[in-house]
Amino acid sequence: MISPRVAVAQAPSTPGRLGANIEQAVELISAAAGAGADLVLLPELFLPGYDPRGIAANPERCVISAGDPRCIKLGRACADHRTAVIVGGAFRIREGIVNAALVISSEGKPIHLYRKVHLWGDERRAFVPGSRPTVVETGGLRVGMSICFDAGFPEHMRALALAGVDLIACPAAFALGEERRRYELYYPIRALENTVYVAVSNAVGEQGGLQMFGDSFLFGPRGNEIGRVKSAIGIATAVIDRGEIERAREDLPYLREVSRPPIEPILITGR
Repeated sequence: MISPRVAVAQAPSTPGRLGANIEQAVELISAAAGAGADLVLLPELFLPGYDPRGIAANPERCVISAGDPRCIKLGRACADHRTAVIVGGAFRIREGIVNAALVISSEGKPIHLYRKVHLWGDERRAFVPGSRPTVVETGGLRVGMSICFDAGFPEHMRALALAGVDLIACPAAFALGEERRRYELYYPIRALENTVYVAVSNAVGEQGGLQMFGDSFLFGPRGNEIGRVKSAIGIATAVIDRGEIERAREDLPYLREVSRPPIEPILITGR
């Protein structure tokens, strides 16, 4: 059985400069393909840059649809390199503007637009939230979708694991400060407690008045780090070994133990 290779990629994106950011995304797709990746993950809101206030104030500069010619350029890059991509952007749908991750197959076709369920801070003023976790099959993988703050909700990630995903993909935009501590906690813990691979691609550079720190990661199903991007622009790759998921679950039976309904706590009152 062939084990697919996944890449996390990061580079600064400039708020409001869709064309330049899409060119940067094309370069990252090419670099990931050169490293043998079947699927490459880019950061949250990479296409418009992470600036919820700016997006809400001037959507014409930042918001596109999945069928926009500029997205077609991304699809062409995927087809040329036979590499699927998951990339964050601000997209217009019937219900409004969404903070979403566009999934494009290795044939260059948009196959899903995952809408972030749990919006953070100013995102609530700019975007309509999504409603539920989603699983996408692409790049030879069963991929669970999550964006940034979604990872702070264990039930979201557990639902994806119980749906049989090989990998949970997490475009993100974490900034320096207290957010960094949470970033370093969420993702290895979610990988460990769900015995699944987790990929997180984090924004880098100054965006929306925040200093994003990058440090995109790949974690194995025991919560172990298996890849990291240490420079501002770069990629890291890892093979997704389904046998390792099975071995981890033999040792760490978290998912087997969750096959019961949620337990209601017993209240004991002292008198």
